This record gives sequence, structure tokens and C-alpha cells, in this order.
Amino acid sequence: QYQEVYNFLMNKLEKDLPSNLVYHNAQHTKNVIAAAEYLAFKENVSENDLIVLKTAALFHDAGFLQQAKNHEEVSSEIAKLHLPQYGYTSNMIEIICVAIRDTKIPQTAEDHLGQILCDADLFYLGTEEYKTNADQLFYEFKITHSLTDVEWQVRQIAFLTSHRYFTQTATNERENQKQINLQKLKSAVPNSTTK
Repeated sequence: QYQEVYNFLMNKLEKDLPSNLVYHNAQHTKNVIAAAEYLAFKENVSENDLIVLKTAALFHDAGFLQQAKNHEEVSSEIAKLHLPQYGYTSNMIEIICVAIRDTKIPQTAEDHLGQILCDADLFYLGTEEYKTNADQLFYEFKITHSLTDVEWQVRQIAFLTSHRYFTQTATNERENQKQINLQKLKSAVPNSTTK
């Protein structure tokens, strides 16, 4: 069931997402699925729950096919629309939709699968690829917001400072690099510690 729905949605994401989405694109979705799988393995998630988690990761940004604003809600609706055709039960779909909505910033994840999806979605914050991802996100952001480079950096400092990973695995493996990334941001922005 998962492979079929993956083929269906990934094809849509690769063909139909606006070309100016250089961050929220099909590759981002693939990255989040991979991070979710990795975290699920480390966090001892069952095989059935893994299918639910990977499906939530697959659909978590599908809303961008229609709009950027409140895309988590739209992503949930797209999941509700298509998943029954692939044999997903109403209970599975509800868990998937809750996890998708959990990824809305600021993230609020109540259950384990939602926590893993949130950490997978922002896994890059604690990697050496942080700057590449952040630059892509800034490019997207500038389309709808008028922000200077410094204003964006200050916003990123606030974001990384307030962000917390939910899972023990992400905390243990990514928090240290995230703090390194944060220090680099702070050193590039004068007086950032007072903002």
C-alpha cells in the first residue's frame, strides 16, 4: 500500500510543485522520509507504525501543491482524500493527519510518531548541511516576505535557540551540531545575543 501511494504522490510532487519552491520540493520530502526511517529504527518503532510514519512524512508538505499558507491543514486534507483508495484505515489516516499537523511551527507533538516526524522535518538543523537548507528556505521566504539577510539571520537565531528535538535519538545525535550552527549564525550577526 505504501509503495503505491508513494509512487502516486511523489510523481505529483516532482511534476506539479511550483519551481520556485527550492526547499519545500520533492527532494525535501524524500529527505524527511529517510530521516523518519532512520529515527524510527533507532527509536524501535514497529513495522506497522513505520508505514504510518513514512506515509505521514510523504504527505507532510503535499499542501504546497495548492498553497503555502496553512499547508499542514491542506496536506491533511489531501491525505484524507487519497489514502482510503490505498487501503489505509480511518484510524491510520487520523494518526497520519495528527502527525502532519504536529509539524506546524511551532511544533507540538503529543505522540511518538508525531515527535519522530517533527524531528525528521527539522533534522537538517543539526547537520552540516544546515546552511544550504537555510539558504534555500530564505530564497522561498523572500518570495512572500521582504526580509533583509540580517533580518533572516536574526530570525534563524531565534528559531534555532527556541527549537528542541523531541526524540532521544535526535537530541543525542543532532543537538551538538545544531549548537555549532547556532554559534556560527551568532558570530555572523553583530549583537545577535541581545535580539
